[in-house]
Amino acid sequence: MPVIRTSNKSLNRANRPAGCDKTSAGVFSVLTTDGKFDCHYHDCDEYWLIFKGKAKILSEGKEYYVKSGDIVFTRAGDEHDVLEIYEDLEAFYFEDETPEGGRIGHLHKSDSKAKKHDVSTKPLPSDFPI
Repeated sequence: MPVIRTSNKSLNRANRPAGCDKTSAGVFSVLTTDGKFDCHYHDCDEYWLIFKGKAKILSEGKEYYVKSGDIVFTRAGDEHDVLEIYEDLEAFYFEDETPEGGRIGHLHKSDSKAKKHDVSTKPLPSDFPI
């Protein structure tokens, strides 16, 4: 089936179509009312396609502002995180093929990073790109 309803359940090994090499895909959100996220990495590259909101994120050791229409590309092994939000953040993500012997899912460099942390909601910074 060529349609995967990621609005209901993430694409994964059990429901991906024949010929699809993506490890996972789906939608995530970090809300101003109770935003939580975990600092993690993968054994494959990951892409976030931001379709709503504004935030400050961490990818590959650097902080970036993101907004609707942006794509974030994080290489395998590099940590990424949502640090602050200025508006409810919603994004579609997909993970490239996991190489043979690679692990699937969120991986963490410490037990503390494995725990979801509160993501603070702040006013839009004056240096946020228009």
